[in-house]
Amino acid sequence: MQKNTKSSVMARQFFTSPYLLLVFLIVPAYVILGLKLHFHVSGDLLLTNNIVFAIFIGLRLAWYALKLRSDIRYGADRCPPSSGMELGRPSSQVQTELKSAGYRFAADGSYGEKKDLGYLGTTLLYGGLLVLLLAGSYDYTHEYSVMGRLGVGEPMPLDSTGLLGQYEAGFLAGAPELPLLQVKKQILPNAEWPKGATEIALLTKDRTELAKGTIAPGKPFRYHGLDFHMTRFVFDAMFVLSQGSSIAYESFVKLLPLAVKKGEYSYVGSLKTDKFENVKGVVLLNPEKKKLHVEATSAGKKAFTGDLELWGKNKIAQGEYYASFDGLAQWSEIRVARGRHRLTLMFGAAIFFLGGLVRLAIRPQRVWLEETGEGCRVKAAGRKTLQLVGQAGNR
Repeated sequence: MQKNTKSSVMARQFFTSPYLLLVFLIVPAYVILGLKLHFHVSGDLLLTNNIVFAIFIGLRLAWYALKLRSDIRYGADRCPPSSGMELGRPSSQVQTELKSAGYRFAADGSYGEKKDLGYLGTTLLYGGLLVLLLAGSYDYTHEYSVMGRLGVGEPMPLDSTGLLGQYEAGFLAGAPELPLLQVKKQILPNAEWPKGATEIALLTKDRTELAKGTIAPGKPFRYHGLDFHMTRFVFDAMFVLSQGSSIAYESFVKLLPLAVKKGEYSYVGSLKTDKFENVKGVVLLNPEKKKLHVEATSAGKKAFTGDLELWGKNKIAQGEYYASFDGLAQWSEIRVARGRHRLTLMFGAAIFFLGGLVRLAIRPQRVWLEETGEGCRVKAAGRKTLQLVGQAGNR
């Protein structure tokens, strides 16, 4: 009998103790600390913790849900008060009065409780937490994000880090089955597209078109859970600076958008590069006219200042220096990502907090009765129960 009692107590601790939840905070705390201290932290560790946590919460949710319709939900052995009061009346009489107030008693009549919405609040709390854990784990395992710069031309696979740069994918992301991405047209800023736009197409491996759309900063295109975002245009201008028969500078200059246009120019770049460390300066671009304004110095002295046009005067001599604008590549900076289930996560969070508020606002109403020689001894939990017991003692 003692063995069964211990088993019952352990089961109740497993399903009801709030302290067991703290065990699952150890791994997140370690991950946060590890990131701050620059330790190697595996995301799989956090995922494993969340999956085990979800199973644990699922079992608790089932426990609470099954007891929702029961008269006795908490049980006599769950957190009984240490003190009570003596009443000069038999427990059967006190029990009858409490029953009329809505209390339900166990078979032996020694313990009773009143159904309350707080218990439902706890159930909702665990339900919301389970939704958060399941949706979060699903999003992590199906996570997909890639950032790349693409120009008009051949379609690019979305499963290759070599072609598209920064790349992240969960082990259930299904990257090899993703379509090819092709830039069909690049639209420079105009009245319709103030920050420019890019026409894209999604293709199968055999080049069959699946979908097409136009993306612009703040206006993504969505296809089968994937979001295609254009962040900006980036240009690479080939600039060459010669000094006599020698090359002082020869490199592509990366040009990024200016926050505020500088005259007719809307992109800016720097000539600074390790290969030609003596040459420094700034380059401005007017993408509509394919026009550069270059201010270059060599060893701290002025080398070239002037305008070059790709489709016009693209080679100019100044003193002993000769500058040329030999090419311009235009790239669309595109981020492809699988959207998270934000509405599901928001729903889970709302249910979690609603359940927590209900549980805090509505406390359990419970009573323990024990016969004594002159009446009965009563222990009570809950303000309303204490009031009822006090009224019963005054009669």
